[in-house]
Amino acid sequence: MLRFVPPDPAYHRSWVEAAAEFEAEGEFIHGSGLAPDDLPDAEVKGPIFRASAMRDAETFAAYCTEMTNRQHPEAAYAIGMVPDTKLFIVDGDEFVGMLSLRHELNEFLRQEGGHIGYAVRPSRRREGIATAALGEGLRRAADLGITDVLVTCDDDNQGSAGTIEKYDAHLDDIRTGKRRYWISSRPAQ
Repeated sequence: MLRFVPPDPAYHRSWVEAAAEFEAEGEFIHGSGLAPDDLPDAEVKGPIFRASAMRDAETFAAYCTEMTNRQHPEAAYAIGMVPDTKLFIVDGDEFVGMLSLRHELNEFLRQEGGHIGYAVRPSRRREGIATAALGEGLRRAADLGITDVLVTCDDDNQGSAGTIEKYDAHLDDIRTGKRRYWISSRPAQ
């Protein structure tokens, strides 16, 4: 059963395995703080974690702490980012993906990143995990008072577009190779 949990060092082994899968696919774990688009400009002052260093348990624990702290405005603003809630998507004791809910938008996120980002490890795709992650992100956005949620995907990523469109998304436009959708958030039932 899927759960959405704060970043936790207990998932170190499976996170490292997932990172290797992403790397083999030529991808990053977007929303994790590791991907280039998580560093929108040179103004970001926080620690930059590299996947290769994450094999070390202490480094991974520091990463978990840093990702959790970014939900607090003072911590996020201090490193040039917006506050966001990072969650591991887990199935039992296995890390299967990452969900990121940005509490507000800056100019970069208005263009390319949106409020919600998620990544599912390649070996666990096509199981409905991305759909569940987007639904969880929409519920949590409603809890934060975000009623209109921006979600983006690459224009050529039909799988991601299909996932977003399951939530009655309105395609606003396509710019810089990104499809930009608006979705009404959904409060927890």
